[in-house]
Amino acid sequence: MPGSDFSVAQLAHTLETTTAHVVHLLSQHPVDWSPPRFRRTLRTANRSARSAQWRLWYERDHLSLQAIADREDTSLAAIRLALLKNGTRLRPARSCPGRPRRK
Repeated sequence: MPGSDFSVAQLAHTLETTTAHVVHLLSQHPVDWSPPRFRRTLRTANRSARSAQWRLWYERDHLSLQAIADREDTSLAAIRLALLKNGTRLRPARSCPGRPRRK
């Protein structure tokens, strides 16, 4: 059900039960309602072997979070989250005149 477009009413109808029963079941068995992209970000950030390398690039080589994300073909959010979870103190973001903004 996570990530689907089901409502509680649609789920109750599909399971041929009441919405109260569905609500009760969901309260007893919580579901991760995070969007898939957020779950992928967390999974990537939890890869401790890679985050040690990312920390070296960030602290020793002074690569930006975006440069590391581009190098690893992952999201900036995943890199930021991994570094924060491992106690890395992040540098303040700087603007780069003339550099196009990422969307």
